[in-house]
Amino acid sequence: DERLFWQRAEERNRATALLYDNLGLASYEAIEAFVEYIPL
Repeated sequence: DERLFWQRAEERNRATALLYDNLGLASYEAIEAFVEYIPL
C-alpha cells in the first residue's frame, strides 16, 4: 500500500464512522476508544 499513513488512517476512520452510524449510535465529531492490552 503506497498511500501515506494519514491517508490510510482517514479511510479506516471513515469506515468506522459509517459502521457506528449504521448501528444507530449518536453522531459525534470525535469518538475515543480504548483497547485492553494483555501481554503474551
